[in-house]
Amino acid sequence: MKISKISFENFRSFRNSNVNISDLNVFMGKNDQGKSSILEGLDVFFYDGKGSIKATKDDLNKDAVSEGINEFAIGVQFEEFPDPIIIDETNETSLKEEYLLNKDGKLEIWKRFKNGNLSSTQIKCYHPCNDEFLCALITKKIGELRDFIDEHGLVVSDRRKAAEMRKAIRDYFSKRDGRLIFKEVYIPIDGTDLKKVWDKLKMHMPVFNLFAVDRENLDRDSELQDPLKSRIKEIFYREDVLNRLNEVSEEIDNEIRAFAENTIEMFRLLTKNETEITPSIPSTEDLRWDCVYKNIGFNTEDDIPMNKRGSGFRRLVLLSSLIARIKEEVDNEVNVIYAIEEPESSLHPKWQKRLVKALIELAEREKYQFFLTTHSPNMMRIFEIECIKYVERDSEGSKVYDFNEDVGTKIIKTMGLLPDIGKVVVCVEGPTDKDFLLNINQNIEELKSIIDLEKEMEAGTLTIMPMNGSRLKDWIVSRVLENTNALEFHLYDSDRGSDNENQYLEAIEKVNQRGDGSYGTLTELREIENYVPKDVIEECFGIELDPSDDWGEDIPELLISKGVNMEKKAIKNKICNQCCKEIRKDHLTRMGTWNEIEGWFLKIRDMMERCRR
Repeated sequence: MKISKISFENFRSFRNSNVNISDLNVFMGKNDQGKSSILEGLDVFFYDGKGSIKATKDDLNKDAVSEGINEFAIGVQFEEFPDPIIIDETNETSLKEEYLLNKDGKLEIWKRFKNGNLSSTQIKCYHPCNDEFLCALITKKIGELRDFIDEHGLVVSDRRKAAEMRKAIRDYFSKRDGRLIFKEVYIPIDGTDLKKVWDKLKMHMPVFNLFAVDRENLDRDSELQDPLKSRIKEIFYREDVLNRLNEVSEEIDNEIRAFAENTIEMFRLLTKNETEITPSIPSTEDLRWDCVYKNIGFNTEDDIPMNKRGSGFRRLVLLSSLIARIKEEVDNEVNVIYAIEEPESSLHPKWQKRLVKALIELAEREKYQFFLTTHSPNMMRIFEIECIKYVERDSEGSKVYDFNEDVGTKIIKTMGLLPDIGKVVVCVEGPTDKDFLLNINQNIEELKSIIDLEKEMEAGTLTIMPMNGSRLKDWIVSRVLENTNALEFHLYDSDRGSDNENQYLEAIEKVNQRGDGSYGTLTELREIENYVPKDVIEECFGIELDPSDDWGEDIPELLISKGVNMEKKAIKNKICNQCCKEIRKDHLTRMGTWNEIEGWFLKIRDMMERCRR
């Protein structure tokens, strides 16, 4: 299950707000706008206000208090949920067929809190409501369903199954009224048949991990700050592990219950007292297996617990755990959410970049989602604009905005973001083209000796900008580039042999006609990935290519056809960030592309020298 939307009602500075969610979410905004409340609100939701963040009466919005409102609510919309759901070996139900999904076909769970305590868990759904009985159909006990069936003479094949009786009742109303009439309703889970459904759904919930920016160094604060504890939670959420543990718990439950009944019976024999006594034994679903390992964690030298170390040290351990995840061979079986406040906190800029790179790479995997807050202009520049959420608070409370032109302008004005534009701007098609140029320049000494791109970028004399770039820094630069005196070197894919062939030819011709010293050219090969030799690709992806494979076609699509189980975007990223680091001059010479690539860097060097005169 993955989150697709979060809703807040009267939670802290949020009066009534919805937040659209993707796999990587970066919340930006000035201080005290509500960014941290989003992350902490998720902790309150997933752990019923008893996790790392304790819900209190002070979480209720102050304006709501003045209006006599006494509760706040947090709603989370999920996609990729299990459907159908097996309640037990003989009882299967479907969220869709039971009309337990919202208007968008998503599972939407709401939790309401009074005085800091969870008061109700509800499903918000688009449900048939021809009359009051039908509207509350899912909450009816099996006896009530049978009474309705008998009263209206309905035929049901198996009166032991509530799902079949509910279907018959819905069919009755549909025929009686000519259609089912739907409306949005909140159906309570506790005390209804939904409890069994909810118990099963909880097994598929993501594991939520909050890494706050800084906390008091208390042992209890390490519960969700320690990567080992996060991993323990994931293991105990795995279906195969849960099934084995449930078998053990059921055996223990049966023996304890039998012993309890014998004790009660003996009490009645001895005392002749008929006072009702029942054993109070937690259900299997309510057992907290991960608490068995509550003392797990990292100790450092002299047995100092990790959470007693400084923020920077703890963040480096977190970074190490994320990189370890990336290197794991097996796909994660459980959905995992990392919520990290200000990942740049207490980290050197070099480690900030590595942490962000690890987050972005993990977010591309199927089972991960990330929520981040940041104030750092340097961090903001790295993320793609589709990930960015802008948080702003006004007289009506906090709201979260997806990135658009107006939001981009606000970020520039309020967050102190200024474009980095050098004397020469190298304009390429996309982010992976930039990565390719930088990597071959740094790893092929003959190219680095012509011009050191990283050195020039660090000096602020050169900028590499993806023209179709989706990162915030590219968006900012593109809006002010035309108002500068920078010389521009444009390098675009020719897309030879594709439907897009020559789409950039007109743009290149316009650059070369300026007469200001700017220059543009198309690649001789189809795309930048075609410049990576076959043997390098084979070694990098662990595959064997046929000699007959056409190296002039779309390389990511070719690799997918050869069994590489990755999305096209991920393949491009791997080629331009990992594989191309193994390219050497002799590779390019054998391919017949050395003179072309050398020419790119010679031209950039000539433009740099012209600017220095």
